[in-house]
Amino acid sequence: MEKLIGFPNREAWRTYSGTSVVMITAVDALGRADICTVGAWSLVNGVPPLYGIAMCTKSAGANYFKRHTTTCIEQTGEFVINVPDESLTKAWGICGTVSLTTQPDADKFALAGLTRTPAAKVGAPLIGECPVNIECRVHSKHVLPSHDWIVGEPLAIHWAQDVIEGRRRLEWNRAPKLV
Repeated sequence: MEKLIGFPNREAWRTYSGTSVVMITAVDALGRADICTVGAWSLVNGVPPLYGIAMCTKSAGANYFKRHTTTCIEQTGEFVINVPDESLTKAWGICGTVSLTTQPDADKFALAGLTRTPAAKVGAPLIGECPVNIECRVHSKHVLPSHDWIVGEPLAIHWAQDVIEGRRRLEWNRAPKLV
């Protein structure tokens, strides 16, 4: 099999992402909610279960700058991982391009047509249209050059009834991905 070679810090290298997209919600110290689309997340520990998310924390070019959602997580120590399905591709695109850091008056819930739903254990809202929502408290943080790997301890997980009953399946090979 013939292969091409890619190298770090080259455009082709940055276009590869092997995980599905999630939408992180958090609130700042004043209670203002934000949403950030994240393309790097994972279950990182089994017992106890812990989830990791990569959040941009520093400026590193035009597309990499500290997001307001990161500030929210720093201020409150809480966030929600909202797992979208294919129907939310337009919404996560909006939430990934509009930033409260550069557009402080934007309401991403309204712009993306998303519903704020109260969480059970954290102050951040759930995205009602997402079939899975994982409420987390920050467990730890690993500082990296442009992003921080934030590890969250799940406090509550919300599943859509049709997913629980098997009428709808979440298929990772069909989940929205960064391209």
